[in-house]
Amino acid sequence: MSMDKSKNRIKLVFVLISIAFLMVLGAVLKLQLFPNPKTVELAKQYIDVKDLPPKRGDILDRNGNPLAITVEYDRLCVDPVEVKDKEGLIKLLSKELGMSDQELRPKIFPEDPNKRYVRIKSLLTRQESRNLKAIVKRPKDYGLIFEPVPKRFYPNKNLASHAIGFIDVAADGKDGVEGYYDEYIKTASSRIRYQKDNKGNPIYSASNPEFLTKSNDNVVYLTVDSEIQYQIERELKAVVEKWKATSGTVIVMDPYTGEIISLANYPDYDPNELKESASFTMRNRAVTDIFEPGSTFKIFTAGLALKNKVTDLKEKFWDENGTFAVANKKVREAKGHDYGWMTVETIIAKSSNIGSAKLGLKIGYDNFIKGLDDFGFGQKTGVDLPGEVAGLVNRKGAQVELSNMAFGQGISVTALQMARLYSVIANGGYDVTPHIVKKIVSKNGEEILVSSNDLKGDRLIPEDIARTLGVMLRSVVSEGTATGTDISGFDIGGKTGTAQKPARGGYSKDKYVASFLGFFPVSKPKYTLLVIIDEPKGNYFAAVVAVPLFRNVANILIQNSNVAPMSKKEVIDKKEDPKKIVIKNETVNVQPEPDKKVIMPSDPNVVPNLTGLTLRDALKSLSGRWDDIKVEGAGRVVRQVPTPGPRNTEDHVITIWLQ
Repeated sequence: MSMDKSKNRIKLVFVLISIAFLMVLGAVLKLQLFPNPKTVELAKQYIDVKDLPPKRGDILDRNGNPLAITVEYDRLCVDPVEVKDKEGLIKLLSKELGMSDQELRPKIFPEDPNKRYVRIKSLLTRQESRNLKAIVKRPKDYGLIFEPVPKRFYPNKNLASHAIGFIDVAADGKDGVEGYYDEYIKTASSRIRYQKDNKGNPIYSASNPEFLTKSNDNVVYLTVDSEIQYQIERELKAVVEKWKATSGTVIVMDPYTGEIISLANYPDYDPNELKESASFTMRNRAVTDIFEPGSTFKIFTAGLALKNKVTDLKEKFWDENGTFAVANKKVREAKGHDYGWMTVETIIAKSSNIGSAKLGLKIGYDNFIKGLDDFGFGQKTGVDLPGEVAGLVNRKGAQVELSNMAFGQGISVTALQMARLYSVIANGGYDVTPHIVKKIVSKNGEEILVSSNDLKGDRLIPEDIARTLGVMLRSVVSEGTATGTDISGFDIGGKTGTAQKPARGGYSKDKYVASFLGFFPVSKPKYTLLVIIDEPKGNYFAAVVAVPLFRNVANILIQNSNVAPMSKKEVIDKKEDPKKIVIKNETVNVQPEPDKKVIMPSDPNVVPNLTGLTLRDALKSLSGRWDDIKVEGAGRVVRQVPTPGPRNTEDHVITIWLQ
């Protein structure tokens, strides 16, 4: 063969290859630039990606105990084409899953013989998964597909449900911490990539489905103590049910940091069983409901009056024989009391409406509204929980409205706002932001979010005034309307509130909110504590309904923390060197408490002799064994009905008169 012929053949081959390459390239470019819709649709039929519920990060309490976790379950599916022994598979699944032949046969023998994907059971139990996987060593040989499905699980059921929240069917957080911190908790992408046949049916087993699941290992630590929370919820439920109340709320806070140790509402709900939960039970009343605070608000008025220097601890206020005219309205003392001349401390100890109204009028409307603004009333607290409301403040009123607000009427607040107010008094006068998340930690142990709310806020009242208010609240418990709260060895301070609920044209005559707010130990506060019982039946007085619950919760906190009782030396020092308070360069002695004797509860079948006892000791001796305890007057017991002696089984109410 000549050299020329060889060259020509090489050239011809090159030309043919080049033409073929250009044709292929042209076809590719045509598909890319001008795709045929039918071709695109056909391609889609062979590959697809499906989203699976994402795996959310865990939520733990402050001690690392699980409150919300994600558990991976299996969804059982089958590729009927791959099943070699269909009758044998039906028998196996019937035995292991408890499914009937009628349920299984249409799935294993589908009408479409080419169907490649059928769901057997949406969610296997952990035991069912373990049993099947132990028997079926090679699932593909049986045509079985174990499809992983992350499922949110709340191991403690109702515990702290309003704080934790819940998720919807798309695994999005919808309330509580689940909703507020959703972007941190739900950072997972869960997808499955699989092939399909030309009819769009999944072909899992043919390609071994590829699960593209990235788990979220962020861990959210709450400020809540689950053990304390459990015990408080138990006590709250008992009280709400005993008094047939509409609802109840308890909040425990660290007054220095704003950490919420416990947030309990009853009724509550189980986030595992949302279909069985009514919207009424799912409402987080601590942040979504408003109420008139009543007498628990009087300490705010006293503090604002001292801060604005419109009064001092020596000034005395006349109680107007129990009725005080303000413009065209009258302010009256509860139960027709007449307290005579009162200092600011007496106003708080006796819970005087008239004394508080007079303090409010001395403060003036503008200064009172400014004080409300400074303390955050009419504003959200900034708690890291969804659904918080701001409350209601009447900014355009006159003397009547001002006097009413001064003793807790005509202003609406949230439970959390009131807990913050008492925390400000407890911590020496500076603002705090309530919060329920302590930190969020990544899978590497890196703290990706640490609460900055622990830092001190602005000073709202001077420290000496805050300390004075604390001593006043202590006197309410040691000598005033809340003696049943006291616990020997622990100086508790607080204030009762029995507020009528607003109704059309005025106030309801049979609907009340009973509350108690306080903190302890007063000398060095560790806990701020709020108790609210809404619409109790049979008895509505806070001293009867709320005070025993407060005492029980305080006992829970004492037993589950490092709050130590006052030492013997501290008690002696308190007697020998009475505590002193300094305000406006004045020094006022606070008299030491008298020696206390231990009062044991009486035999439930005997009416004890209360004559000569203080109200505090009388209540201790009765110890909650009566449905209602009615109190008239002040001082020591001079009369009682029923009289001492064997108790009649029909006696459920006792009335005591003091003088």
